[in-house]
Amino acid sequence: MRVHRNRHDRAFVVVPNAAARHDRLSLAAVGLLVRLLSLPDGTAVTIEKITEQVDEGKTAVAKAFKALEGAGYLRRQRSQDRDTGRWYTQTHVSDIPMAHIPAVGEPEVRSVGHLPKGEKHQVKNLLPKPTPKSDGQRPDAAGTEEEETKSQDEQAQAAPADAETGRAAAVLAKLGDNDRRLALGTADVLRLAPLAAEWLAEGHSQAKLLAVLTARLPEQIDSPAALVAYRLKTHRPAQPAPSMPKPAPAPDTRARCQQCDAPFPAGVIHSLCKTCTVEARRDQAATVGGDAAGLLAAIRQRRESGAFAKGAKSRFIPAAA
Repeated sequence: MRVHRNRHDRAFVVVPNAAARHDRLSLAAVGLLVRLLSLPDGTAVTIEKITEQVDEGKTAVAKAFKALEGAGYLRRQRSQDRDTGRWYTQTHVSDIPMAHIPAVGEPEVRSVGHLPKGEKHQVKNLLPKPTPKSDGQRPDAAGTEEEETKSQDEQAQAAPADAETGRAAAVLAKLGDNDRRLALGTADVLRLAPLAAEWLAEGHSQAKLLAVLTARLPEQIDSPAALVAYRLKTHRPAQPAPSMPKPAPAPDTRARCQQCDAPFPAGVIHSLCKTCTVEARRDQAATVGGDAAGLLAAIRQRRESGAFAKGAKSRFIPAAA
């Protein structure tokens, strides 16, 4: 037999030889395993749906499911939704038996959960390194100004990054509230915050970061720091598309009241609105009433002084007998 293997850049699945040549699994079970591994994560899988897609009957498909479950390649977990209270079954499939899957992370030379040599003191020492002093000689003034300007520019550039690191550290510190198995120490939070800050710098929200780090956790977590570091490096979603700027509002061309500047409905043109018109009429009536009262007072005063007889309509018209 000659095997011809082609290089694929997309739409392919990798299956280890231990699974493809499993001596206790039937060809149907191995084929089912390859089919399940080729499906995207989150696909709803049931015996009925697989039966509709293949030539084997429901009994053969169910037997293949049971064989994979017995060999450790497939596991079905029944859980209850916290929000709705409904029960659902989550199917987990792996290319190696799940009893041999490491709890978190990837195989490394050092043991999982320990810091590399020399990193422990670097994490705890959060103070800046001291600036080397000169040998008693005064530095050049021009050189000092250039260094200060450069330092200010570096601080201005680092300010957004520091803000994102702080927000990322706040998310990592709250992982234990979501699942106590993910509780991180202060040193781990400070070490992993720059990785999480890269997510925020790309435009991902804090809620998205928290959701990825807490979704589909394994049953056993030996080192939460290693799990979080692994997901921060390998589970980063695609960068979100930039949001389009909102268009500028159209200019308001409606006519306005000359008194209070209130806008009129479209197509209506007046000098005063209803409120200002009523107030203007009220002021006009008060002015006319005041003038009439003053005129009557003047007439009474002239009568009392004898300027014209009482009862006469005018000083030129005598009063009625």
